[in-house]
Amino acid sequence: MKPIQTALGEFSREKFDALTHVREIALDRLREELKERGYREVTTSTLVNIAGSCENPYASFRLNYYGTPAHLSQSAQIQLENLVLSLRRGFFTVNNSFREENYDDPEAQGRRLSEFTLVEPERPFEGLSPEQALERIIEEEAEVVKIAALRVVEQCSPDLKVLGGDVDYLRKALSARFDRITYDETVRLLKREGVLNEKGKEYAFGDDLGVRAERKILEMFGNMPTFVTHYPASIKFFNMKRTADGEHVYSVDLLTPRLGETVGGAVREENGEVIKQQLRESRIVDFLKDQARERAAQSHQDPELAAQSVDPVIHFPDYFSMLGQTEPILRGGYGIGFERFVGFLLQSNDILDTVAHRTLRPSTG
Repeated sequence: MKPIQTALGEFSREKFDALTHVREIALDRLREELKERGYREVTTSTLVNIAGSCENPYASFRLNYYGTPAHLSQSAQIQLENLVLSLRRGFFTVNNSFREENYDDPEAQGRRLSEFTLVEPERPFEGLSPEQALERIIEEEAEVVKIAALRVVEQCSPDLKVLGGDVDYLRKALSARFDRITYDETVRLLKREGVLNEKGKEYAFGDDLGVRAERKILEMFGNMPTFVTHYPASIKFFNMKRTADGEHVYSVDLLTPRLGETVGGAVREENGEVIKQQLRESRIVDFLKDQARERAAQSHQDPELAAQSVDPVIHFPDYFSMLGQTEPILRGGYGIGFERFVGFLLQSNDILDTVAHRTLRPSTG
């Protein structure tokens, strides 16, 4: 039979059928498991203001929304937090998420999908300390990932083999306890191994982990899924709960071979005034100031004066309104990058191997 031609390349019909089956079973089981754990599924907005740019505002797709700047959502986290705050229960969503990526970066084939599926659960952790809440998040991430992956192994082994997956490896990985390492320990290991950061320099505190670093860490742990915890506050979203030193946050990323970070989670700060202060110190402020300068220049006004008047808090009206209406509550959650999860099941180096269909492919010039 002739292969299927898509915007993302050529697929054999056998592989195309196998991929759609793996995706279906994996997503069904993730949904089932979250509902069994007490989460309620909701649908959240894709058209958002800057509050939907939880990853990196500079990587968001910007739109003109009836004369007002808008963005395609990178995460539903803030929307889910509002529901958790108002109803004191867990919620999750399965939404398309959008982020500008370097499509042609040969070392980042796991990070070149501008539209991807994000499974995001969020829930309250009343009565727990931040460390206890983080422990619950880590345990749940491991359990949910293992349960969903095992269902795929049970029902889709022939499909996985067609797609190049190694069922024996998956059974071994899913029966083992996922290792853990702190961010600080990771930096020390990367220095020892001579791994350089994205700027070609030795890794230092505050550097985000790149693809090469994640792969090296996985290699050190036998290419088994590994948790990295307690990242620097400076590189994470502004509302994460900070540790006593103020330099780290109660956060965790699950790295899986071969595409790296697959699940990211954290505990949220419960004090609204603290969140405002952390927001005003975050990189969102730099983004909003750049936007203000750009608009001022277009209207022949003073760009620096416009930048000085920026207050990021006004861009999160629903969030801070809800924080003001409710009693403080510790909460937290995580996001599963579904395509990277599928990539782990297939042991694929290229995220495009995990996508059933897309109509657009970035121009390569």
